[in-house]
Amino acid sequence: MKHPYLTTRADSSNYYFRRKIPVPLRAHLKRSDFWLSLETPIKELAVARLTAAALEYECLVAPARAAAVAAAEEETWLPHGLRAASEHEPHPYHPTVQPLGTTRVVALHIPRLVELYKANALSNDEEFRPTLFDDAPAVEHDGTRYDDEAHEAVLQAARKQLRRARAANDLSSVRESVEEHLTWERAWAPADSPVFTELLLAIADAQLAVVEEELRRLEGEVKPTPEFIPLVDQDDTWDAALAGWKVARQPAQKTVDDVERQIERFKAHVGDVPLSVLTADHIENFKVLCLTSDKLEHSRVNTILSLLSPLVSHAIAKKLTALVVNPFKGMKYADKVVQTHRKTVRTAFTVDELQKIFSSPVYTRGHRPKKGGGDAAYWVPLIGLHAGARVEDVCRLTAADIVQRDGVWCFHLHDSKRESRTGTRNVMRYVPVHRNLLELGWLDYVEGCRAAGHAEWLFPDLSVNQYDKRGAVFSNWFNEYLRTTVGIMDPALVFHSFRHTFQAYGELSGISAQVIDELIGHAPDSRYGRKEAGVKRLPFELLTPAMERLDFPNLQLGHLPYAGRA
Repeated sequence: MKHPYLTTRADSSNYYFRRKIPVPLRAHLKRSDFWLSLETPIKELAVARLTAAALEYECLVAPARAAAVAAAEEETWLPHGLRAASEHEPHPYHPTVQPLGTTRVVALHIPRLVELYKANALSNDEEFRPTLFDDAPAVEHDGTRYDDEAHEAVLQAARKQLRRARAANDLSSVRESVEEHLTWERAWAPADSPVFTELLLAIADAQLAVVEEELRRLEGEVKPTPEFIPLVDQDDTWDAALAGWKVARQPAQKTVDDVERQIERFKAHVGDVPLSVLTADHIENFKVLCLTSDKLEHSRVNTILSLLSPLVSHAIAKKLTALVVNPFKGMKYADKVVQTHRKTVRTAFTVDELQKIFSSPVYTRGHRPKKGGGDAAYWVPLIGLHAGARVEDVCRLTAADIVQRDGVWCFHLHDSKRESRTGTRNVMRYVPVHRNLLELGWLDYVEGCRAAGHAEWLFPDLSVNQYDKRGAVFSNWFNEYLRTTVGIMDPALVFHSFRHTFQAYGELSGISAQVIDELIGHAPDSRYGRKEAGVKRLPFELLTPAMERLDFPNLQLGHLPYAGRA
């Protein structure tokens, strides 16, 4: 059982009883908090002493409460400094901005907050009430005994006061209890919001219900104290959805990390609300904030929605949430909108730009930067241009991936995109080696790697990132190399531009779009292709003549060292 009034202090090793004085009584008591040392650092012993501490608190507060009630009934005038705080005055403990680590209260939370309030109050009563029937009950400061009859009188006065306040729709006296309750439950709502007003009304009713239940208990009608339940159903959360999705999908760690980052982004913009309260309006607001506050592009926002939506679908399927329809569905920006607002459009290199790349120090002075992975700095851009392959697929090449098929030397490339999409580890495709690479001594380089014992990787000096990806560090190096060394400053031109260049010059060379897609690893049109190793592929016999036609007019590579030998 948790004890909301048990706390510690930085200047002491002992536990303390601490409870805030209700705002209307502070002027009478000239204090805002009640602190009492429990004189022990042992939690179990401190808990046992809470009952006596609570009695001391009641002995302090009861006379002030009675005086406040009497003053209210007599409409006694008091100087401003002694008046109770008005409900219209700003509350000194209500943050105007949601504190970190708190749950923003929505209407769905209110019934549970009310039940938690009742459970807390009745739990305190459960501990305090037996002391009223001791043979030696507590004695107040004026010498009178505080026993069950005295406590009953206090409760009856409190009930009368609560009923009068409720009839007058006066919520000033309940405000302090709500603030204290929200602080304890690490929850928050804007003070001027309808949900906060609704909570004030609900707790006002709960206070009256608690007092009436305590009076019945004094008469011997004791019902079990309600159990404490968490504010938010732990199944109806992003954390539960994430955990279930991870078990069901077994995603790569990189995907998990990205999803977790986007969940935190969603919570920051929308709030850590239960999944069951999410609507299309929440998603729309999230999209707008991603664009305006985070300065993301529409395409990236679509990607984020694609990352989050499966978690909600999983939660719905497993009945972790009361949602029936996934509010993320149909919320992506249309392709036309994405294209219209695209700030950075990846483009192809021109022949002049290619010539600048292949005339840079890596190709003319034998530079082999460490961040560029040694010989990878020379070969990977050449292969990217002549095979149209993704950087990760090129960087993963091994000596065993350079093979002959039907007498044609080929790259047997991993298809990393399909592997990621399908969860299959070895989705491969054959890409004929372009004649330019053969003339530059690619096969001799491969044979040299075999002879040197580099059978595992053709580019063994590449660094890997935290996700064991071989192309990420290289890609960052190459993009920086373009700017700082080659002098190509257009941010739209990056390593991935080699793929666009392959496509552009493939079309200029008369190669069909379907064959180009097959060569670079795009999914083929459903009308074309045949199954090969479980993946739909175009016939290999279409690829060889296409690669023979591929040409980059006016690109001069004759100055490059054979086999990349520096």
